[in-house]
Amino acid sequence: MKGFEVDEEKKMIIAIQACLPILQLDMSYYDGWIEIVVYPDTFVIYRNTTDNFGLVHDDKITATGEAWSRGPVILAWTDVERDSFSPRAGHNVTIHEFTHKLDMLNGRANGMPPLHPNMRRSVWTKSLSQAYELLLNKIKNHEPTTINQYAATNPAEFFAVVSETFFTAPALIKELSPSLYEQLVLFYKQEPNGV
Repeated sequence: MKGFEVDEEKKMIIAIQACLPILQLDMSYYDGWIEIVVYPDTFVIYRNTTDNFGLVHDDKITATGEAWSRGPVILAWTDVERDSFSPRAGHNVTIHEFTHKLDMLNGRANGMPPLHPNMRRSVWTKSLSQAYELLLNKIKNHEPTTINQYAATNPAEFFAVVSETFFTAPALIKELSPSLYEQLVLFYKQEPNGV
């Protein structure tokens, strides 16, 4: 958009939200990449995907955020601005994309970020898997869900959605799964207000 500028105020708004997940961790959690790309509004991502029959499909996806493993975090300013000044429980594109970066620290986004020494992988896996299955079943049975249904896309999106919800509406995570909530408290080393 002509005239759109990422000024100091926009940079500060994004930085504050990006720091929230690592507030009690360390800046090294964001090592390995340096760029944040901000578009004025939603943007289009073109991808080739191969189906189960080996056919390649050209996909066109409209997005509000994207995180690349060794590349940038990409954000749509319209959503960052809305999340900042008209927050909605369980929604924050900046937190969502930056928690993908944390997830990718183990090599790829799969819902398994590097855990702290005091955390057990088996407990993390069980807590997240049970909560993920609970969400899938609620959606399958057309029951109301406490978190954004986009979390059912895959384990990586589940981790990002429950993380953004943990910071914007923690009671919803506790309602979905107290054990998931406890694992997020351990991972982020903080307990958000509002629980």
